[in-house]
Amino acid sequence: MTAETYGLISLLPALLAIGLTLVTRQVLLSLFAGIWIGATVLVGWNPAAGAARSLQFVVDNVTATFNVKLLLFTFLIGAMLGMIFLSGGMNALAERIAERIRTRRQAELGTSLLGMTIFVDSYASTMITGSVMRPITDRFDISREKLAYILDSTTSPTASVSVVSTWLGFEVGLIAEQLNTIGVDRSAFLLFLESIPYRFYSLLAIVLVFIVVLAGWDFGPMAKAERRARTEGKVLADNANPLLETQEDDIQTPDHVDPRWWYFAAPIAALVAMTGFSLYYTGGGFGGRSLTDALANAATADSILWASFTGCGVVLAILVGHARIALDEVSDAIFEGFKMVMFPVAVLSLAWSIGAVSQALGVGPYVVAISEGVVTPQLLPAVIFLSAVLISFSIGTSWGTMGIMFPVAIPLGHAIGAPLAPAIAAILTGALFGDHCSPISDTTVMSSMFAASDHVDHVNTQIPYAVLAGVVATGLFLLAGYGVSAFVALPAGVAAVALVAYLLSEELSVEIPSSYDSGAD
Repeated sequence: MTAETYGLISLLPALLAIGLTLVTRQVLLSLFAGIWIGATVLVGWNPAAGAARSLQFVVDNVTATFNVKLLLFTFLIGAMLGMIFLSGGMNALAERIAERIRTRRQAELGTSLLGMTIFVDSYASTMITGSVMRPITDRFDISREKLAYILDSTTSPTASVSVVSTWLGFEVGLIAEQLNTIGVDRSAFLLFLESIPYRFYSLLAIVLVFIVVLAGWDFGPMAKAERRARTEGKVLADNANPLLETQEDDIQTPDHVDPRWWYFAAPIAALVAMTGFSLYYTGGGFGGRSLTDALANAATADSILWASFTGCGVVLAILVGHARIALDEVSDAIFEGFKMVMFPVAVLSLAWSIGAVSQALGVGPYVVAISEGVVTPQLLPAVIFLSAVLISFSIGTSWGTMGIMFPVAIPLGHAIGAPLAPAIAAILTGALFGDHCSPISDTTVMSSMFAASDHVDHVNTQIPYAVLAGVVATGLFLLAGYGVSAFVALPAGVAAVALVAYLLSEELSVEIPSSYDSGAD
Protein backbone atom coordinates (compact mmCIF):
# COMPACT_ATOMS: atom_id res chain seq x y z
CA MET A 1 0.00 0.00 0.00
CA THR A 2 1.51 3.37 -0.99
CA ALA A 3 1.48 6.38 1.24
CA GLU A 4 -0.87 8.30 -1.04
CA THR A 5 -3.74 5.88 -0.35
CA TYR A 6 -4.07 6.59 3.39
CA GLY A 7 -5.82 9.91 2.80
CA LEU A 8 -7.43 11.52 5.83
CA ILE A 9 -6.06 8.78 8.10
CA SER A 10 -2.57 10.22 7.56
CA LEU A 11 -3.53 13.07 9.88
CA LEU A 12 -4.63 10.71 12.67
CA PRO A 13 -1.27 10.17 14.50
CA ALA A 14 -0.51 13.86 14.89
CA LEU A 15 -4.08 14.82 15.78
CA LEU A 16 -4.33 12.02 18.35
CA ALA A 17 -1.00 12.91 19.95
CA ILE A 18 -1.77 16.61 20.06
CA GLY A 19 -5.31 16.08 21.39
CA LEU A 20 -4.17 13.69 24.12
CA THR A 21 -1.30 16.00 25.07
CA LEU A 22 -3.61 18.97 25.55
CA VAL A 23 -6.24 16.94 27.45
CA THR A 24 -4.06 14.70 29.64
CA ARG A 25 -0.84 16.82 29.81
CA GLN A 26 1.05 13.53 29.50
CA VAL A 27 3.39 14.41 26.63
CA LEU A 28 5.38 11.17 26.35
CA LEU A 29 2.41 8.81 26.55
CA SER A 30 0.44 10.93 24.09
CA LEU A 31 3.27 11.01 21.58
CA PHE A 32 3.78 7.27 21.77
CA ALA A 33 0.03 6.72 21.36
CA GLY A 34 0.19 8.69 18.12
CA ILE A 35 3.20 6.69 16.94
CA TRP A 36 1.49 3.42 17.81
CA ILE A 37 -1.79 4.20 16.02
CA GLY A 38 0.10 5.32 12.92
CA ALA A 39 2.33 2.25 12.94
CA THR A 40 -0.72 0.05 13.44
CA VAL A 41 -2.30 1.52 10.32
CA LEU A 42 0.91 0.89 8.37
CA VAL A 43 1.01 -2.81 9.32
CA GLY A 44 -2.63 -3.46 8.44
CA TRP A 45 -4.32 -2.61 11.75
CA ASN A 46 -2.50 -5.30 13.73
CA PRO A 47 -1.96 -3.73 17.18
CA ALA A 48 0.81 -6.11 18.26
CA ALA A 49 2.73 -5.66 15.03
CA GLY A 50 2.03 -1.92 15.33
CA ALA A 51 3.77 -1.85 18.72
CA ALA A 52 6.85 -3.53 17.24
CA ARG A 53 6.85 -1.14 14.29
CA SER A 54 6.50 1.80 16.70
CA LEU A 55 9.67 0.82 18.50
CA GLN A 56 11.47 0.51 15.17
CA PHE A 57 10.38 4.03 14.23
CA VAL A 58 11.85 5.31 17.50
CA VAL A 59 15.12 3.41 17.00
CA ASP A 60 15.47 4.59 13.39
CA ASN A 61 14.92 8.24 14.31
CA VAL A 62 17.07 8.30 17.43
CA THR A 63 19.98 6.73 15.54
CA ALA A 64 19.71 9.01 12.49
CA THR A 65 23.01 10.88 12.15
CA PHE A 66 21.68 14.42 12.58
CA ASN A 67 19.32 13.44 15.40
CA VAL A 68 21.87 11.53 17.45
CA LYS A 69 24.23 14.51 17.25
CA LEU A 70 21.45 16.82 18.42
CA LEU A 71 20.71 14.48 21.34
CA LEU A 72 24.38 14.38 22.29
CA PHE A 73 24.49 18.17 22.03
CA THR A 74 21.52 18.31 24.44
CA PHE A 75 23.26 16.03 26.95
CA LEU A 76 26.45 18.11 26.76
CA ILE A 77 24.45 21.28 27.30
CA GLY A 78 22.90 19.64 30.36
CA ALA A 79 26.37 18.78 31.66
CA MET A 80 27.58 22.31 31.03
CA LEU A 81 24.60 23.84 32.83
CA GLY A 82 25.12 21.45 35.76
CA MET A 83 28.71 22.62 36.11
CA ILE A 84 27.66 26.28 35.74
CA PHE A 85 25.13 25.84 38.55
CA LEU A 86 27.90 24.34 40.68
CA SER A 87 30.12 27.37 40.01
CA GLY A 88 27.43 29.87 41.00
CA GLY A 89 28.28 31.84 37.85
CA MET A 90 24.71 32.07 36.54
CA ASN A 91 23.44 33.80 39.67
CA ALA A 92 26.48 36.07 39.75
CA LEU A 93 25.89 37.17 36.16
CA ALA A 94 22.17 37.58 36.80
CA GLU A 95 22.94 39.95 39.66
CA ARG A 96 25.32 41.91 37.46
CA ILE A 97 22.80 42.24 34.61
CA ALA A 98 19.97 42.99 37.04
CA GLU A 99 21.85 46.12 38.11
CA ARG A 100 21.20 47.51 34.62
CA ILE A 101 17.71 46.07 34.03
CA ARG A 102 15.22 47.89 36.21
CA THR A 103 11.79 46.94 34.82
CA ARG A 104 9.92 43.93 33.53
CA ARG A 105 9.66 45.56 30.14
CA GLN A 106 13.42 45.97 29.92
CA ALA A 107 13.90 42.29 30.85
CA GLU A 108 11.48 41.18 28.13
CA LEU A 109 12.97 43.57 25.59
CA GLY A 110 16.49 42.39 26.40
CA THR A 111 15.42 38.78 25.89
CA SER A 112 13.82 39.63 22.54
CA LEU A 113 16.86 41.51 21.27
CA LEU A 114 19.30 38.82 22.39
CA GLY A 115 17.20 36.14 20.68
CA MET A 116 17.43 38.09 17.43
CA THR A 117 21.10 39.02 17.81
CA ILE A 118 22.30 35.39 17.76
CA PHE A 119 20.77 34.84 14.33
CA VAL A 120 23.38 32.42 12.97
CA ASP A 121 21.64 29.33 14.37
CA SER A 122 18.19 28.96 15.95
CA TYR A 123 19.19 26.11 18.29
CA ALA A 124 22.20 27.96 19.65
CA SER A 125 20.20 31.17 19.98
CA THR A 126 17.45 29.44 21.95
CA MET A 127 19.94 27.76 24.27
CA ILE A 128 22.05 30.85 24.94
CA THR A 129 19.19 33.34 25.25
CA GLY A 130 17.16 31.08 27.52
CA SER A 131 20.10 30.23 29.76
CA VAL A 132 21.27 33.85 30.09
CA MET A 133 17.89 35.53 30.54
CA ARG A 134 15.90 33.00 32.59
CA PRO A 135 17.37 34.14 35.95
CA ILE A 136 16.66 37.75 34.95
CA THR A 137 13.06 37.16 33.89
CA ASP A 138 12.47 35.08 37.03
CA ARG A 139 13.70 37.97 39.15
CA PHE A 140 11.12 40.28 37.56
CA ASP A 141 8.30 37.71 37.92
CA ILE A 142 7.92 37.16 34.18
CA SER A 143 6.17 33.87 33.55
CA ARG A 144 8.14 31.02 32.04
CA GLU A 145 5.41 30.79 29.41
CA LYS A 146 6.21 34.35 28.32
CA LEU A 147 9.93 33.58 28.20
CA ALA A 148 9.32 30.48 26.07
CA TYR A 149 7.10 32.48 23.71
CA ILE A 150 9.74 35.18 23.26
CA LEU A 151 12.41 32.55 22.57
CA ASP A 152 10.26 30.65 20.08
CA SER A 153 9.10 33.75 18.22
CA THR A 154 12.42 35.54 17.86
CA THR A 155 15.06 32.84 17.30
CA SER A 156 13.73 30.68 14.44
CA PRO A 157 11.89 33.46 12.57
CA THR A 158 15.04 35.60 12.62
CA ALA A 159 17.33 32.74 11.54
CA SER A 160 14.92 31.76 8.76
CA VAL A 161 15.12 35.17 7.04
CA SER A 162 18.76 35.92 7.79
CA VAL A 163 21.27 35.90 4.93
CA VAL A 164 23.92 34.66 7.37
CA SER A 165 22.52 31.60 9.12
CA THR A 166 22.44 27.82 9.07
CA TRP A 167 18.96 27.97 7.51
CA LEU A 168 20.29 29.71 4.42
CA GLY A 169 21.99 26.71 2.84
CA PHE A 170 18.98 24.44 3.24
CA GLU A 171 16.51 26.98 1.89
CA VAL A 172 18.67 28.11 -1.05
CA GLY A 173 19.44 24.47 -1.86
CA LEU A 174 15.74 23.65 -2.13
CA ILE A 175 15.13 26.66 -4.35
CA ALA A 176 18.07 25.81 -6.62
CA GLU A 177 16.91 22.20 -7.02
CA GLN A 178 13.45 23.26 -8.15
CA LEU A 179 14.74 25.96 -10.50
CA ASN A 180 16.78 23.26 -12.19
CA THR A 181 13.74 20.96 -12.32
CA ILE A 182 11.49 23.51 -14.03
CA GLY A 183 14.31 24.73 -16.29
CA VAL A 184 14.43 28.32 -15.06
CA ASP A 185 17.82 30.03 -15.29
CA ARG A 186 17.78 32.28 -12.22
CA SER A 187 19.95 32.76 -9.16
CA ALA A 188 18.56 30.76 -6.25
CA PHE A 189 20.14 33.16 -3.77
CA LEU A 190 18.59 36.22 -5.42
CA LEU A 191 15.20 34.50 -5.44
CA PHE A 192 15.71 33.77 -1.75
CA LEU A 193 16.29 37.49 -1.18
CA GLU A 194 13.19 38.37 -3.23
CA SER A 195 11.10 36.08 -1.03
CA ILE A 196 12.07 37.78 2.26
CA PRO A 197 9.51 40.65 2.07
CA TYR A 198 6.83 37.99 1.48
CA ARG A 199 7.73 35.98 4.60
CA PHE A 200 4.64 37.44 6.18
CA TYR A 201 4.24 35.07 9.12
CA SER A 202 7.90 35.15 10.15
CA LEU A 203 8.04 38.95 10.02
CA LEU A 204 4.69 39.45 11.75
CA ALA A 205 5.65 36.97 14.50
CA ILE A 206 8.74 39.04 15.28
CA VAL A 207 6.82 42.31 15.16
CA LEU A 208 4.10 40.91 17.44
CA VAL A 209 6.70 40.06 20.10
CA PHE A 210 7.78 43.70 20.26
CA ILE A 211 4.18 44.93 20.23
CA VAL A 212 3.35 42.68 23.18
CA VAL A 213 6.56 43.54 25.05
CA LEU A 214 6.54 47.32 24.52
CA ALA A 215 2.80 47.89 24.82
CA GLY A 216 2.09 45.17 27.38
CA TRP A 217 -0.81 43.83 25.31
CA ASP A 218 -0.90 40.23 26.51
CA PHE A 219 -4.06 38.28 25.75
CA GLY A 220 -5.55 34.81 26.01
CA PRO A 221 -3.93 32.24 28.35
CA MET A 222 -0.71 34.31 28.33
CA ALA A 223 -2.46 37.20 30.08
CA LYS A 224 -3.56 34.84 32.83
CA ALA A 225 -0.05 33.42 33.15
CA GLU A 226 1.43 36.89 33.40
CA ARG A 227 -1.17 37.94 35.97
CA ARG A 228 -0.30 34.86 38.05
CA ALA A 229 3.41 35.62 37.86
CA ARG A 230 3.00 39.28 38.71
CA THR A 231 0.42 39.08 41.50
CA GLU A 232 1.46 35.76 43.07
CA GLY A 233 5.15 35.65 42.20
CA LYS A 234 4.70 32.27 40.51
CA VAL A 235 6.64 32.04 37.24
CA LEU A 236 5.20 28.52 36.81
CA ALA A 237 1.65 27.27 37.35
CA ASP A 238 1.03 25.08 40.38
CA ASN A 239 0.55 21.98 38.22
CA ALA A 240 3.42 22.77 35.84
CA ASN A 241 5.97 20.17 34.82
CA PRO A 242 8.96 22.15 33.48
CA LEU A 243 10.57 20.54 30.46
CA LEU A 244 13.95 21.44 31.92
CA GLU A 245 14.11 20.83 35.64
CA THR A 246 16.59 23.40 36.87
CA GLN A 247 18.64 21.81 39.60
CA GLU A 248 19.91 24.78 41.60
CA ASP A 249 18.55 23.22 44.82
CA ASP A 250 20.28 19.91 44.06
CA ILE A 251 23.56 21.52 42.95
CA GLN A 252 24.96 23.68 45.72
CA THR A 253 27.99 25.91 45.22
CA PRO A 254 30.66 24.95 47.79
CA ASP A 255 31.07 27.45 50.63
CA HIS A 256 34.71 28.23 49.77
CA VAL A 257 33.83 29.36 46.22
CA ASP A 258 33.38 33.06 45.47
CA PRO A 259 31.08 32.97 42.39
CA ARG A 260 32.23 35.18 39.53
CA TRP A 261 30.05 36.36 36.66
CA TRP A 262 32.61 35.13 34.14
CA TYR A 263 32.20 31.54 35.41
CA PHE A 264 29.04 31.63 33.32
CA ALA A 265 30.08 34.09 30.62
CA ALA A 266 33.32 32.29 29.68
CA PRO A 267 31.80 28.91 28.67
CA ILE A 268 28.93 30.66 26.88
CA ALA A 269 31.38 32.89 24.99
CA ALA A 270 33.43 29.80 24.11
CA LEU A 271 30.27 28.06 22.88
CA VAL A 272 29.30 31.03 20.69
CA ALA A 273 32.83 31.41 19.30
CA MET A 274 33.20 27.72 18.56
CA THR A 275 29.77 27.64 16.90
CA GLY A 276 30.79 30.42 14.54
CA PHE A 277 34.22 28.93 13.86
CA SER A 278 32.79 25.44 13.26
CA LEU A 279 30.09 26.67 10.91
CA TYR A 280 32.71 28.56 8.91
CA TYR A 281 35.13 25.63 8.94
CA THR A 282 32.64 22.87 8.03
CA GLY A 283 31.20 25.07 5.30
CA GLY A 284 34.57 25.41 3.60
CA GLY A 285 35.31 28.97 4.66
CA PHE A 286 39.01 28.23 5.01
CA GLY A 287 38.93 26.66 1.57
CA GLY A 288 38.16 29.92 -0.16
CA ARG A 289 34.37 30.15 0.12
CA SER A 290 32.73 33.43 1.09
CA LEU A 291 31.09 33.77 4.50
CA THR A 292 27.63 33.40 3.01
CA ASP A 293 28.60 30.31 1.01
CA ALA A 294 30.34 28.78 4.01
CA LEU A 295 27.27 29.16 6.22
CA ALA A 296 25.09 27.85 3.41
CA ASN A 297 27.13 24.63 3.31
CA ALA A 298 27.93 24.29 7.02
CA ALA A 299 27.34 21.11 9.02
CA THR A 300 25.02 22.45 11.70
CA ALA A 301 24.86 19.34 13.87
CA ASP A 302 28.63 18.90 13.95
CA SER A 303 29.15 22.59 14.70
CA ILE A 304 26.84 22.84 17.71
CA LEU A 305 28.14 19.49 18.99
CA TRP A 306 31.75 20.70 18.91
CA ALA A 307 30.66 23.98 20.47
CA SER A 308 28.84 22.33 23.39
CA PHE A 309 31.87 20.10 24.04
CA THR A 310 34.10 23.18 24.07
CA GLY A 311 31.79 24.93 26.51
CA CYS A 312 31.97 21.90 28.81
CA GLY A 313 35.76 21.91 28.62
CA VAL A 314 35.99 25.60 29.50
CA VAL A 315 33.69 25.41 32.53
CA LEU A 316 35.44 22.24 33.72
CA ALA A 317 38.78 24.04 33.59
CA ILE A 318 37.31 26.93 35.56
CA LEU A 319 35.85 24.66 38.24
CA VAL A 320 39.04 22.69 38.76
CA GLY A 321 41.66 25.34 38.03
CA HIS A 322 40.18 28.55 39.44
CA ALA A 323 37.30 27.67 41.76
CA ARG A 324 39.23 24.69 43.18
CA ILE A 325 36.22 22.40 43.33
CA ALA A 326 36.83 18.67 43.85
CA LEU A 327 36.34 16.35 40.89
CA ASP A 328 33.78 14.22 42.70
CA GLU A 329 31.55 17.29 43.16
CA VAL A 330 32.04 18.18 39.50
CA SER A 331 31.04 14.63 38.46
CA ASP A 332 27.91 14.84 40.59
CA ALA A 333 26.98 18.16 38.95
CA ILE A 334 27.47 16.66 35.48
CA PHE A 335 25.08 13.82 36.26
CA GLU A 336 22.55 16.25 37.71
CA GLY A 337 22.86 18.12 34.41
CA PHE A 338 22.13 14.92 32.52
CA LYS A 339 19.00 14.49 34.64
CA MET A 340 17.85 17.98 33.65
CA VAL A 341 17.68 17.08 29.96
CA MET A 342 16.36 13.51 30.13
CA PHE A 343 12.76 14.57 29.62
CA PRO A 344 13.37 16.88 26.63
CA VAL A 345 15.56 14.17 25.07
CA ALA A 346 12.66 11.73 25.36
CA VAL A 347 10.21 14.27 23.94
CA LEU A 348 12.50 15.07 21.00
CA SER A 349 12.98 11.37 20.24
CA LEU A 350 9.24 10.67 20.15
CA ALA A 351 8.48 13.91 18.28
CA TRP A 352 10.87 12.91 15.49
CA SER A 353 9.30 9.46 15.41
CA ILE A 354 5.71 10.65 15.10
CA GLY A 355 6.80 12.96 12.30
CA ALA A 356 8.31 9.98 10.50
CA VAL A 357 5.09 8.00 10.99
CA SER A 358 3.02 10.83 9.52
CA GLN A 359 5.33 11.04 6.52
CA ALA A 360 5.12 7.27 6.03
CA LEU A 361 1.33 7.60 5.96
CA GLY A 362 1.67 10.23 3.24
CA VAL A 363 0.36 13.31 5.02
CA GLY A 364 2.35 15.57 2.67
CA PRO A 365 1.04 14.14 -0.63
CA TYR A 366 -2.49 14.05 0.84
CA VAL A 367 -2.49 17.73 1.81
CA VAL A 368 -0.87 18.71 -1.49
CA ALA A 369 -3.44 16.70 -3.48
CA ILE A 370 -6.28 18.52 -1.74
CA SER A 371 -4.61 21.87 -2.38
CA GLU A 372 -4.10 21.23 -6.09
CA GLY A 373 -7.84 20.98 -6.59
CA VAL A 374 -8.48 24.58 -5.55
CA VAL A 375 -5.40 26.35 -6.92
CA THR A 376 -5.50 29.34 -9.25
CA PRO A 377 -2.56 31.72 -9.78
CA GLN A 378 -4.25 34.24 -7.48
CA LEU A 379 -4.96 31.74 -4.70
CA LEU A 380 -1.67 29.84 -4.98
CA PRO A 381 0.35 31.69 -2.29
CA ALA A 382 -2.43 31.40 0.31
CA VAL A 383 -3.13 27.76 -0.53
CA ILE A 384 0.57 26.88 -0.34
CA PHE A 385 0.86 28.73 2.96
CA LEU A 386 -2.07 26.86 4.54
CA SER A 387 -0.84 23.52 3.18
CA ALA A 388 2.60 24.10 4.68
CA VAL A 389 0.97 25.03 8.00
CA LEU A 390 -1.04 21.81 8.13
CA ILE A 391 1.89 19.59 7.15
CA SER A 392 4.28 21.26 9.59
CA PHE A 393 1.72 21.04 12.38
CA SER A 394 1.30 17.33 11.66
CA ILE A 395 4.93 16.25 11.35
CA GLY A 396 6.54 18.76 13.73
CA THR A 397 9.41 19.89 11.52
CA SER A 398 9.62 23.01 9.40
CA TRP A 399 12.57 21.69 7.38
CA GLY A 400 10.76 18.43 6.67
CA THR A 401 7.73 20.42 5.52
CA MET A 402 9.88 22.46 3.16
CA GLY A 403 11.31 19.26 1.69
CA ILE A 404 7.78 17.93 1.09
CA MET A 405 6.30 21.12 -0.37
CA PHE A 406 9.00 22.39 -2.71
CA PRO A 407 8.95 19.52 -5.27
CA VAL A 408 5.20 19.95 -5.73
CA ALA A 409 4.36 23.60 -5.14
CA ILE A 410 7.09 25.25 -7.21
CA PRO A 411 6.55 23.22 -10.41
CA LEU A 412 2.80 23.77 -9.95
CA GLY A 413 3.26 27.52 -9.58
CA HIS A 414 5.50 27.64 -12.63
CA ALA A 415 2.99 25.64 -14.67
CA ILE A 416 0.08 27.98 -13.93
CA GLY A 417 2.15 31.16 -14.33
CA ALA A 418 2.23 32.32 -10.71
CA PRO A 419 5.12 34.48 -9.43
CA LEU A 420 7.74 32.33 -7.73
CA ALA A 421 8.85 34.64 -4.90
CA PRO A 422 5.49 34.69 -3.03
CA ALA A 423 5.10 30.92 -3.55
CA ILE A 424 8.56 30.22 -2.13
CA ALA A 425 7.93 32.55 0.80
CA ALA A 426 4.60 30.83 1.51
CA ILE A 427 6.37 27.48 1.90
CA LEU A 428 9.20 28.79 4.05
CA THR A 429 7.08 30.86 6.42
CA GLY A 430 4.07 28.51 6.47
CA ALA A 431 6.33 25.72 7.69
CA LEU A 432 7.39 27.96 10.57
CA PHE A 433 3.79 28.83 11.51
CA GLY A 434 2.85 25.16 11.76
CA ASP A 435 5.95 24.57 13.86
CA HIS A 436 4.94 27.27 16.33
CA CYS A 437 1.50 25.72 16.87
CA SER A 438 2.65 22.11 17.17
CA PRO A 439 3.65 20.52 20.50
CA ILE A 440 5.65 17.91 18.58
CA SER A 441 7.92 20.50 16.94
CA ASP A 442 11.61 20.32 17.87
CA THR A 443 11.94 24.11 18.02
CA THR A 444 8.91 24.34 20.31
CA VAL A 445 10.41 21.65 22.54
CA MET A 446 13.76 23.47 22.64
CA SER A 447 12.05 26.74 23.60
CA SER A 448 10.19 25.03 26.44
CA MET A 449 13.41 23.33 27.49
CA PHE A 450 15.63 26.39 27.78
CA ALA A 451 12.85 28.53 29.25
CA ALA A 452 12.33 25.72 31.81
CA SER A 453 8.63 25.99 31.01
CA ASP A 454 5.86 23.43 31.11
CA HIS A 455 5.64 22.31 27.49
CA VAL A 456 1.84 22.14 27.31
CA ASP A 457 1.54 25.56 28.93
CA HIS A 458 4.01 26.98 26.39
CA VAL A 459 1.99 25.61 23.48
CA ASN A 460 -1.33 26.78 24.93
CA THR A 461 -0.12 30.31 25.60
CA GLN A 462 1.72 30.70 22.30
CA ILE A 463 -1.00 29.45 19.96
CA PRO A 464 -3.20 32.60 20.17
CA TYR A 465 -0.24 34.79 19.19
CA ALA A 466 0.80 32.45 16.39
CA VAL A 467 -2.76 32.18 15.09
CA LEU A 468 -3.15 35.96 15.09
CA ALA A 469 0.00 36.42 13.02
CA GLY A 470 -0.94 33.42 10.84
CA VAL A 471 -4.47 34.61 10.05
CA VAL A 472 -3.22 38.05 9.08
CA ALA A 473 -0.43 36.43 7.01
CA THR A 474 -3.06 34.37 5.13
CA GLY A 475 -4.85 37.57 4.19
CA LEU A 476 -1.59 39.13 3.03
CA PHE A 477 -0.84 36.12 0.83
CA LEU A 478 -4.27 36.56 -0.77
CA LEU A 479 -3.37 40.19 -1.50
CA ALA A 480 0.01 39.12 -2.87
CA GLY A 481 -1.70 36.60 -5.14
CA TYR A 482 -3.71 39.42 -6.67
CA GLY A 483 -0.58 41.46 -7.33
CA VAL A 484 -0.35 43.68 -4.24
CA SER A 485 3.27 44.51 -3.44
CA ALA A 486 4.74 43.06 -0.25
CA PHE A 487 5.88 46.55 0.70
CA VAL A 488 2.24 47.63 0.69
CA ALA A 489 0.76 44.49 2.23
CA LEU A 490 3.24 44.13 5.08
CA PRO A 491 2.61 47.52 6.75
CA ALA A 492 -1.12 46.81 6.54
CA GLY A 493 -0.48 43.46 8.21
CA VAL A 494 1.53 45.07 11.01
CA ALA A 495 -1.31 47.52 11.63
CA ALA A 496 -3.86 44.70 11.67
CA VAL A 497 -1.81 42.63 14.12
CA ALA A 498 -1.36 45.62 16.42
CA LEU A 499 -5.05 46.51 16.31
CA VAL A 500 -6.25 42.98 17.08
CA ALA A 501 -3.68 42.57 19.87
CA TYR A 502 -4.91 45.83 21.38
CA LEU A 503 -8.57 44.82 21.14
CA LEU A 504 -7.96 41.38 22.63
CA SER A 505 -5.89 42.78 25.47
CA GLU A 506 -8.53 45.41 26.19
CA GLU A 507 -11.19 42.68 26.36
CA LEU A 508 -9.21 40.90 29.08
CA SER A 509 -8.16 44.01 30.94
CA VAL A 510 -11.21 43.88 33.19
CA GLU A 511 -9.93 40.57 34.56
CA ILE A 512 -6.43 41.87 35.25
CA PRO A 513 -5.74 43.97 38.35
CA SER A 514 -5.06 47.63 37.68
CA SER A 515 -1.52 47.16 39.01
CA TYR A 516 -0.68 45.05 35.98
CA ASP A 517 1.77 47.08 33.92
CA SER A 518 4.50 45.41 31.94
CA GLY A 519 6.68 48.44 32.42
CA ALA A 520 6.40 48.56 36.19
CA ASP A 521 9.15 47.48 38.54
